[in-house]
Amino acid sequence: MQTTLFDPHRVADVLDQNDIEALVATTAPNVQYLTRYRRGNATALLKRKALDRPIAYVPANTIAYTLEDPLDGLEVRPYGFFVRYFADELNEREERMRQMHEATRRDASAWDLLAESLTEAGLASATVGTDGYVESLTPLAERLPNLRIQSRSDIFRRLRMVKTADEIKRLAEAARITEHAIVTSVQSAFLGCTQQHLSRIYNHVVVEANAITRQDNASIDRGGSFGNLNTPSDVVQDGSIIRYDVGVHYKGYASDIARCFAFRTVSDGARRIQDALVAGLERALELIRPGAIAADIFDAAVAATRRAGLPDYDRSHVGHGIGTAGAGYEAPDLKPGDQTPLEAGTVLCVETPYSEVGYGGLQVEDMLVVTETGYDLLSHTPRGIQVVPS
Repeated sequence: MQTTLFDPHRVADVLDQNDIEALVATTAPNVQYLTRYRRGNATALLKRKALDRPIAYVPANTIAYTLEDPLDGLEVRPYGFFVRYFADELNEREERMRQMHEATRRDASAWDLLAESLTEAGLASATVGTDGYVESLTPLAERLPNLRIQSRSDIFRRLRMVKTADEIKRLAEAARITEHAIVTSVQSAFLGCTQQHLSRIYNHVVVEANAITRQDNASIDRGGSFGNLNTPSDVVQDGSIIRYDVGVHYKGYASDIARCFAFRTVSDGARRIQDALVAGLERALELIRPGAIAADIFDAAVAATRRAGLPDYDRSHVGHGIGTAGAGYEAPDLKPGDQTPLEAGTVLCVETPYSEVGYGGLQVEDMLVVTETGYDLLSHTPRGIQVVPS
């Protein structure tokens, strides 16, 4: 049985607290969150009184993708025009495809079908929350002039902050694939190899694991000061620092992990910087538990990094939530002023990067899930600089 990615009880509580009777998702991450459909160009409706029966409004030419990660109880309402032919004998999946094809409304748009669904449910004058601007639902408002539409991207962020067991399983596998790709890539390094070579090996491992590259930055030496910009012609030399800040998308969920390596030898200066960054990250980890405040974790990580050898260290943040692919950072942000308390089930990327233009960049970033008593790591490779032999 394929259940929803979200926790219906949590959704019910949040909707009730905000007097919201339905959610309308228009962005790919939120459509996926409500329906498991992750191919974009779709709209989703979730009614408070039918949390086990979300509705996806999907163009006729993409209905097959609703079978990619099928959700029991999902109602698919296709629209538009697309030609298909069907044999006389079909298996269960093919028969489902035929049913959706025959149910396609050629004369309708997603807005028409969404308005019909709300009217059928007695919600034509209800309060609905959407993940976009109110103006983005103007076509729906024109069809249902008494509908009360609120722009509530905050509700979606709040809901996605705490992951279900299914979501955590996908995030853990994304992290595993990422670390495997990092290790395989750096082990392929040789004197004179390029940044392009390291990224190519990383991407090859990701594809073999049935994942999609989210970020493939494997910077070398001074190239590490350009963030995640790839500089393909940079070359590995004796003593080069190779910094990975990379991630993948796996079954619609993202990873983000950073590790640093030295080729053949490592300088005292690079080791000093990385050791300070690790000290800052590990201080942050000491505070991770339900109820910990995001801003307090930031303050502790920066202070510890300064004490450990980088007295002028500063950052805009030292981590972020992570989840659905394409959503970017999820709540919370470990940054000044973010008073969000952590909750069990939150998946975080905790990081302490350092970059200096003209020198390079070093970084350490772990993925973890907050538990009732602390946290469980989803990344497991050593945090300090590892020397790669030639």
